[in-house]
Amino acid sequence: MNKSFDDLYKAFEDRFRGPRALVKDRLKIYQPLLAQVPRQAGGPTRAIDLGCGRGEWLEILTESGLNAAGVELNGGMAHEAIERGLTIELQDAIEYLKGQPDGSAVVISAFHMVEHVSIEYLIELLGECHRVMANSGLLILETPNPENISVGAHTFHLDPTHKNPLPPRLLEFLVEQAGFPETALLRLNGETMIEAGPIERSIHLIFEGARDYACLARKQDGQFGGEAERLAAFVRVASQEAPNDIVKIEGWLRSADNDVASILSASRAHQDAIASLVDRIASLVDRIETLDAKTDLIQKNIARIESTLLQKFLRRISSFITTFTK
Repeated sequence: MNKSFDDLYKAFEDRFRGPRALVKDRLKIYQPLLAQVPRQAGGPTRAIDLGCGRGEWLEILTESGLNAAGVELNGGMAHEAIERGLTIELQDAIEYLKGQPDGSAVVISAFHMVEHVSIEYLIELLGECHRVMANSGLLILETPNPENISVGAHTFHLDPTHKNPLPPRLLEFLVEQAGFPETALLRLNGETMIEAGPIERSIHLIFEGARDYACLARKQDGQFGGEAERLAAFVRVASQEAPNDIVKIEGWLRSADNDVASILSASRAHQDAIASLVDRIASLVDRIETLDAKTDLIQKNIARIESTLLQKFLRRISSFITTFTK
């Protein structure tokens, strides 16, 4: 029996996205935002997760007291969530949203779904999200972060159903154009920054930092104006550094350049000191050689004097003996 990639997709997700427990643990970062979602008496409590997959986020929504429903096209992916008793609709995301009343959901989310669709589809999807969203409702769109070079150049393309990477500013722009007045970018799922030199830190940030990001948005009208900037405040606390933070990377590399220049300067100073010492040693060697030459000359003179004195002494002894024997 021939298989399509849809048939393999759950096994693919299990291997490359990670175990269900790991994914659910990562998603808990959004719980403080769920606590801000309005729960007014008689108001909507509907939370919709588009492309819900195995249902990790649906469980968190349910545990937060929301009426959660998942939307998924791949039956194999949704099977595990259905077995856990979660509410799943096997339907296209836009078609599902078109069947929902205006202002009927307080949360709409899509985790690693928007990179699977065309820009035209995404624009229409965002329009439907805005229509279905209740005032002060929360939108969460998480997707791979192409600011990370390893993601943009490699891991994003492991999934052949991905369309194109979505740079954070592009997705944020599209969300704003759909009518969401408050947006923020949350960078996450990168490795903790290492304790190392500036060059190693730069490489770590570029290749290991913030592998994913979420575009967060809130729908508001005039009566909810006091809630503005809540998303920005959350992001300031929870977000990781941008892997393409050129200002920070340039600062680190400039620091490395300064360290290298300082080392070279110290090396040149040491070289100058060594050269001066070599010159002094050479001068001492010259003086020693001159002293050796003078010492040799003195020794020769002493030998000559000793020879002359000895000859004179012998002549006098000889003369004395001659005189004495006459």
